[in-house]
Amino acid sequence: MARQDWGILIVGLGGISHQHLEGYRRQGLKVVAGADPDEARRQAAKARFNIPLVGPDFKEFLNHPDVRIVDIAVPHIMDIRQPIVDAAAQAGKAIFIQKPLAPYLADAKKLVETAERYNVPMMVNQNSVFVPAFTAIEPYLRDEKWIGKPYYFEINNRGWMYLGPESWYGKDKRWVVSDMAVHHFALVRHWFGDAKTVYAIMKRDESQEAVRGDTLGAVSITFESGVAGLVINNWSYRGDRTRMHSLEEILIQGTKGAITGDSSSMCVATLHPQPCRIYPEVHGSWFPDAFGHAMVHFIDALESGRPFLCEARDNLKTIAIIEAAYRSAEEGRAVDIAEVMQ
Repeated sequence: MARQDWGILIVGLGGISHQHLEGYRRQGLKVVAGADPDEARRQAAKARFNIPLVGPDFKEFLNHPDVRIVDIAVPHIMDIRQPIVDAAAQAGKAIFIQKPLAPYLADAKKLVETAERYNVPMMVNQNSVFVPAFTAIEPYLRDEKWIGKPYYFEINNRGWMYLGPESWYGKDKRWVVSDMAVHHFALVRHWFGDAKTVYAIMKRDESQEAVRGDTLGAVSITFESGVAGLVINNWSYRGDRTRMHSLEEILIQGTKGAITGDSSSMCVATLHPQPCRIYPEVHGSWFPDAFGHAMVHFIDALESGRPFLCEARDNLKTIAIIEAAYRSAEEGRAVDIAEVMQ
């Protein structure tokens, strides 16, 4: 099979990498090697996923004849990511990089420019775009006979996440909007096109002492297409009606109906051909299937020479929503995406 010709080197064997590796196993993809400085993580991943080669330094595998894709699953910290992107690009490898590309637009641009300098393809693993339940409703969203013209959406994700001082996660001054809402920004861009303006409010729960950044963000986005809506991520909610990731609620309203649900099931309420509710079949889950589907999409595009979703240069428009949201919250005003992209 052509997909088996695209051997993968995964860099970073921490928690999220296991979603990558299980997704790849379900799709029958070829993982050639894995690298991580932590021996315990290396051995755990090797044993669980039968990785042929593991080691502390990813560079020892870059020239392996079967490695054609470098999957970067390390923390989104520039001092960690930039050297990996540099080396992979110089080696001429296709790059698949875990979201967010970077929490800051200026840093994301540096990574993109590195890949472009060496003319290597780079896809951002915005796995929300490949969630089976979300792809199942796309035919109903794209064809106006089902719910009419979309004009409003909501995404609501809430619950409690405590991070101790030992975790690297949450230690930047940007957190829930840059690290979590980026899932949703990429998803709504995929559905509704490019964003036009952003208005955001953010808060930090002071009881979450080990977190430096925002623990709650409500981001209003207006799109060039005329669609508008809200992305709400609240990781400081102590109540009993949680909507934790990956079961955040998705709502899309159109002039003739609505789509509502989460990553386990979706409902299309439509007037076509008569008032009814449709429940599209969902095959798979967000974790780990969206990760496997994202890599399959990348490999198939590389094999055929076709464009692919979540291409890194295009993903800068998603990172621009993050940038605009933080600027909006700081300055108390709506921010144009064009202003940020300049």
